[in-house]
Amino acid sequence: MKGAPIILLAPSEDKAAGGVRGRLAETPAQRWVRERLVALAKTGSPEALKKAFEVKDLALAKARTEALALARPVPLLPALSRYSGVAFQALGAASLPPEAWIRVFILSNLRGLVRGDELLPPYKLKLGAIPGLKTHWRKALSAQLEALPEGPVWELLPGDSANLLKGWSRPRHTVEILDARGKTISHFSKKYRGLVARWLLLHGQGDPRKVLKGHIPGCRWAGVDENDRGGLILRLLVEP
Repeated sequence: MKGAPIILLAPSEDKAAGGVRGRLAETPAQRWVRERLVALAKTGSPEALKKAFEVKDLALAKARTEALALARPVPLLPALSRYSGVAFQALGAASLPPEAWIRVFILSNLRGLVRGDELLPPYKLKLGAIPGLKTHWRKALSAQLEALPEGPVWELLPGDSANLLKGWSRPRHTVEILDARGKTISHFSKKYRGLVARWLLLHGQGDPRKVLKGHIPGCRWAGVDENDRGGLILRLLVEP
């Protein structure tokens, strides 16, 4: 598995419901976040909660209920089953072999760096919801990142998540998603990050030279250059 890729993905706002009830083991760094999220749900005013979760009405009530539940056993699902947003739909983890799941790591605002088969509860947590959360994870992620297995790292992250990795020295490859005019796509790039991750995992291939020969549905590779992370940046053009 030495040449198999390590995939870094951002979490999704959308999460599947359900799971097998249990209590999560936690590190001190994870406990710090959970306790503050539970406290916010218990004592925060409606206005503070609305600002923290960036939702309202029924969605706000659901987010608060999920946060309060973290003080006791909760429904648990593997991370790649829990996250259900656009990138994860494109990834299609359910149809990937089990060994691929352990090559995916997701930057969870609740738990830090979680592996694809690691159990997660339903939750909602924005990076700005808890004072100091971003700084907390920047420090706490160091040990988790250093423990990643061997293999070429593919950082398929948007800006906010990528910023949490500043200072990490391990080389990693990145992908820039472009539209037909050659302009960078940001908001709608989630699907294509998921498709790239799927190709990498299906082929067990993390060598950029070989990745450039592969086909991503609805796209074509349009160039490569050095990035500022010690690896290469591959440019993926979305075909009209």
